[in-house]
Amino acid sequence: MKIRFISILFLCTCILIGTLTVGVFAGPTSGDIPSPGTDEQSTVSYPNNGNSISIPGVSVVDITGINAVNYPTVITYVTVNTPAGRAGELTKDDFHVFENGDPMEITSVSFPDKATRTKLDLAILFDDTGSMSDEIADMKEKVKGLTDSIDVANIDCRYALISFNDAVSLKQGWTSNPSIIKSAIDGLVADGGDDAPEADLDAIEAALALGFRPDAQHMILDITDEKTHYRDDGTPFSQFTIPETASHLLSNGTSYILVGPASTSGLFNVHNDKKELVKALGGSGLFIDIHSDEFSSILDKIQSIITQTYTIGYYTPHVYGEDRKIALEVQVGNDSDSGLYTATRQQQTFTPGTGSDRIIPSIEQDAEDYSSTDDSMSILGSKVVDITGINGVNFPYVITYVTVNTTKGRSGGLGKDDFQVYEDGKLMNITEFSFTGDSSQSKLDLAIVFDDTGSMRDEINDLKEKVLELTDRIATANIDCRYALITFKDSVTVKQDWTSDPAAIKEAIDGLNASEGFDAPEANLDAIEAALGLRFRSDAQHMILDITDDMTHYRNDGTPFSKYTIPETAGNLLNNGTSFILVGPTMVSGSFNQDNDKRELVKALGGSGLFIDVHGNEFIKILDSIQGIITQTYTIGYYTPDPNPDGVKRTVEIHVGSDSDSGQYIAAASE
Repeated sequence: MKIRFISILFLCTCILIGTLTVGVFAGPTSGDIPSPGTDEQSTVSYPNNGNSISIPGVSVVDITGINAVNYPTVITYVTVNTPAGRAGELTKDDFHVFENGDPMEITSVSFPDKATRTKLDLAILFDDTGSMSDEIADMKEKVKGLTDSIDVANIDCRYALISFNDAVSLKQGWTSNPSIIKSAIDGLVADGGDDAPEADLDAIEAALALGFRPDAQHMILDITDEKTHYRDDGTPFSQFTIPETASHLLSNGTSYILVGPASTSGLFNVHNDKKELVKALGGSGLFIDIHSDEFSSILDKIQSIITQTYTIGYYTPHVYGEDRKIALEVQVGNDSDSGLYTATRQQQTFTPGTGSDRIIPSIEQDAEDYSSTDDSMSILGSKVVDITGINGVNFPYVITYVTVNTTKGRSGGLGKDDFQVYEDGKLMNITEFSFTGDSSQSKLDLAIVFDDTGSMRDEINDLKEKVLELTDRIATANIDCRYALITFKDSVTVKQDWTSDPAAIKEAIDGLNASEGFDAPEANLDAIEAALGLRFRSDAQHMILDITDDMTHYRNDGTPFSKYTIPETAGNLLNNGTSFILVGPTMVSGSFNQDNDKRELVKALGGSGLFIDVHGNEFIKILDSIQGIITQTYTIGYYTPDPNPDGVKRTVEIHVGSDSDSGQYIAAASE
């Protein structure tokens, strides 16, 4: 299966995953793909001058992947085929990003040769039928070079290996150890399977089901010399169609590199030809003709693309409808490339199969998904007006804390007359009004609740570096602040009780050690309850900052680790008038449900809950955002005209111009 070696080296610095729809192609567009079982079984040819599939290396700028699983944070991966681009010498000012034609504000640019670490999850799918014996031999020889290049480039990479013929086999789950993936590849044996096509779509779905890290570049390298089975092709071998798999790849922000055939002994059609899958993915799909180059040359190209990729992040201000495809364009000088992403996510899981390594993929939605279109949960930055807390502990006097995400709002340029406060639809008379930068001193009790399991090691290191700056900015904003620190795994530890001394809280955080606790979930609800048990000052803003990357234990979850449920903890937070900021995950290795997902807690709190995606940005940028919430807050007080402490939830709505936000508090007698 080795054919001539033509200049794939020239092709290349862009292979990874991206906007390169390769292979050249004069078929119908992805929107024209008919459903399986129809009579439209047209043969599609792929001339070398086609424009529908991009060829690696033919343009200066190549989008090699777009990851929007942490929407509204969007990450795009780009290679620039110039000496300065390949050397990593370009900066943020050299790039311009447009979303549906609108310019975006770039928040981060990194290159793998820089100190900033790039993360990559690379799933290798291999057709292990007999016709692939030469390619498997080449892969065994080249994989060490590939992993070594990734390691030298300071890329935090995980590998997985899945093989397929008419069935799908997981040969190696995620591993960061190059020796382990090499051993798995060494164990591949190409034989049998001569009755093409193969179950390739199901192998792709199985890779998605392994669960990629939300903060890593997601990549699938699919190596085959045949067509794919598809649902309703007259065989029982596949559960999927090309449009479905394309949608799942886009939703998961996964780049797809097809090293496949441009021609086969049978006829291609729009259902069995995975070049159609590459087309449908836009910038996240790439095709390389397996017969046009030595397979070792292809791996050399992939090495160069992985190790010469710019990671560009931005935060979209737009809220899109369900499953809408968004056009993204990246420009460098006069050169540009474009691709697609979707603003929705799906959680992939496995249904256990039969046999030692047989896996049957299935796709199912989270019990409840929280994209920026979900108005029931407040997501940082998704609104102009954000209620960050409602304190009714001195009922019938109620205090609300509000941020306004405009230049004037952030600078404290708004006055009392700019705000209207409504309780259960009735306009309230504002009796107290201040901004944290005013001469009048604000009070804040801030409890930091921190998951100190091993997976949080980087976040703890960042917190150690940033806490002094956080405390300094709080002091500059004239805030009388007390701090507390609580850590948790399957148990809860109070590391620092309330202190007004920034040095004391810094010392407590310096003593943190992230280790063990890899048996998620963790006892997060109990840590929140421990923070509430520290007793907040009645005349201060009450705030809990909860930092974690996993789900929570809950009472009756089959373990002894928790005494609480989400509804109980939500009620206790509301009764205590405590704002709750969750810096947490949108995706986990397991499955979310309404009992273990603390986004349900944020939802239950209304305006007193705020969610920030722990994987959506560098942790330092998250801390910067939290500083802004704390130090750019308006404090608004009023007396409710209904002073009856009936223990009922009341809804507070705050308007600034045409923008508003709402939240709840419990009308209870003050202590």
